Amino acid sequence: MLPIPTAILGFGLSGRQLQAPFFTVHPGFQLRCVMTSRKQALQEAYPEVMQARTVEEVLADESIELVSIATPNSTHYELARAVLEAGKHVLVDKPACTTAAELRELRELAVSRGLHIFVFQNRRWDSDFLTLQKVLRSGKLGRLVAYEARYDRWKPAPNAKAWKETPGPGAGMLFDLGAHLIDQTIACFGIPKHTSGRTWKQRSFSTIPDAFDLHFEYDDFVADLSCSLLVAAPTPRYRLHGDRGAYVKYGIDVQEDHLVAGLLPGDPGFGWEPASQAGALHTKTEEGGLKKEIYPTLQGQWMRLFDQLHATIREAAPLAVPIEDVIAQLEIIEDILE
Repeated sequence: MLPIPTAILGFGLSGRQLQAPFFTVHPGFQLRCVMTSRKQALQEAYPEVMQARTVEEVLADESIELVSIATPNSTHYELARAVLEAGKHVLVDKPACTTAAELRELRELAVSRGLHIFVFQNRRWDSDFLTLQKVLRSGKLGRLVAYEARYDRWKPAPNAKAWKETPGPGAGMLFDLGAHLIDQTIACFGIPKHTSGRTWKQRSFSTIPDAFDLHFEYDDFVADLSCSLLVAAPTPRYRLHGDRGAYVKYGIDVQEDHLVAGLLPGDPGFGWEPASQAGALHTKTEEGGLKKEIYPTLQGQWMRLFDQLHATIREAAPLAVPIEDVIAQLEIIEDILE
């Protein structure tokens, strides 16, 4: 396996803990450098990785083939354009851009240069999302009539990252957590026939839209997606209702928690949630009643995103996250915000 020399722009949560561990563990990548001002933090975490102080320093390194952008949302478009113009593949954290037009432009630029643009929609490989797809494939729910996905948190204080609380392009929970929920819905069911929704400021001090409700309509079922930062009690992460039963799942994928705690991909237990967090499957019995059973959660598999990154660059495999899906995601966000 020929490793891909890689650089990361940014060393916050995404760059340091959600991406760098995979780039260092995966045999198909060689993490060469990280653009950050936090030299000591980089040396402590990855002593073999070089520090770059500027974007220009990274782009001038002809050995780098792939650059991952893990910087604030409003910077993604300009940085991705610069990376592509420098002749390198680019992985952009979600949201890929702040408008669909920007992403279309980047796609055209990548195609014209014979390069690839990838989007870091890692939650397509969450344990709970993989599990609900298994439930749907099993047919145990019968015909799906309703899909509900929530991204609730208890965050009554301002985010320590000031840029996440600052108004501007790409600001707000619809761009942040909504990008994940919309992407999962598109990945599972395709682009909806009709969308509607709203965003608003829920926390008294908030200067950005920090809550949303979305309603998607498909041919024969509906999907409702929502987010709040003022939910102190557990709510279902997913609820699927069919004409033969339902699947309900509490809790969220543990890969981020594992990475923050220092567990690495491939370590024993990585990506496996506690058995107590498993979802419940309610299915119709022959007598017309309902049977409840615990439905074990699959292992989280963010590593698959990196497997497919490598396969696309080295073997011309299809994109794991089609750019058309992400363009549709941004179009939906724009429609909701109009």
